Amino acid sequence: MGDVLLRGLLPARGLRAVFARVTDTARISSMLHGCYPTSAVLLGQALAAGVMLGTLQKERARVNLQVECDGPVGGLLVDADSEGNVRGYVRHPRVGFAGAPLAGARAAMGGSGFLSVLRDLGQGRFYRGSVELSGLDLAGHLRRYFAESEQVATALDLQVVPRGAEPLGEVAGLLVQRLPGEPEEPVAEVARRLEAGSLRAALEAGLGAMETVQAASGEELELLAEHEVAFRCSCSAERARNAVSALGLEGIADVLEGERQAVITCEFCRQRYVVPEEELRQMAERLAARGGRA
Repeated sequence: MGDVLLRGLLPARGLRAVFARVTDTARISSMLHGCYPTSAVLLGQALAAGVMLGTLQKERARVNLQVECDGPVGGLLVDADSEGNVRGYVRHPRVGFAGAPLAGARAAMGGSGFLSVLRDLGQGRFYRGSVELSGLDLAGHLRRYFAESEQVATALDLQVVPRGAEPLGEVAGLLVQRLPGEPEEPVAEVARRLEAGSLRAALEAGLGAMETVQAASGEELELLAEHEVAFRCSCSAERARNAVSALGLEGIADVLEGERQAVITCEFCRQRYVVPEEELRQMAERLAARGGRA
């Protein structure tokens, strides 16, 4: 089963469902950042969550999932769109606890901080909702987010199943919400199934994506959309130059006096961009001609 995003309905119970399998994407991200197992598990969960949040957006608007925490991982950021394109990182990738991977991921976040979701509403408008961390796992914090910030009855689970020595054997998430005007009990029923381990059991059995949704939710999915999930970063040399230009005349002068070149490393994909001395001087001249404005 490749990395895939499914969006559809569970019509018999008036529910919509989103399933994301992000195993390969999580492995790539973990490798790029040199993640130890616990950080890798948490990043994998966050990527699955980001992909599911992204598909709830209209068109190709983006969504950010951010965690700031006092645990050893320090926090994380995931950026995703509505078509399965995602990127993310953990602040401190070298965190590894012995024992159950999901329990370690919860401990890595610590006991305080916040989880926030930033939605692009289009036309320069954004919505941010936040909840405080309270000792739950990432899935639990997201359920609280939907209940408190969006007030939508939601069943949600994020699972990372190891395979032998590979901690990211299977990485997937399932989100189920009631449709407008429908009762909440069917969502609670799915939530009970997920709490009992239905998603994990389906992943351990190696089921396909559609079969996993049916086994985990208890109903066959009426598919509305399917997208490939992939790690895609939007960084570029032009954006790196714009970031250097934003330093202003004084900042560029400091770089010229010290390193004599600017080096920008993308936090998401670790791509390294170098702005050489000659280009820095040209940039400073253009800023001076505009009165120092970037």
